[in-house]
Amino acid sequence: MRAPVLSIPREAGISFAINATLSLAFFLAVFGLDRRAVSWAMPDALAFDFVPQSIAVSLMSALVPALIARKRLAMAIGLRSIVLRAIAFALAGAALGGSIAYLTGRAGLSPVDWHVALAVKLTYGGSLGAFITILTLQRMTR
Repeated sequence: MRAPVLSIPREAGISFAINATLSLAFFLAVFGLDRRAVSWAMPDALAFDFVPQSIAVSLMSALVPALIARKRLAMAIGLRSIVLRAIAFALAGAALGGSIAYLTGRAGLSPVDWHVALAVKLTYGGSLGAFITILTLQRMTR
């Protein structure tokens, strides 16, 4: 019988795709389909949207891959430690999202085209998800 294998780059790629897709869904729900300029500040608050996005992506990118790896590799890691680590990543995500919101808000950036805003949010969500997944799985498999 072959031992179970966990490919961290593969899991990071899956995480990127899932988080970019979820970022797309939330972007469309929040900013709509209307191709227009999107403001960083009010009324659109594109900058502030990094806060909930960062929290959700960080939490799920730490929690789900860890639970999958725990089961696939039959690891003796407690569920409590996985959940606490995911919460810690969510709090770090909140700080990161808050920093991005603050800095972009302070920069007084001009509104960006809807397509640019979408590309930024997809790239950010996917990249953050992949990064958190890598950190989580590397720590678990050391």
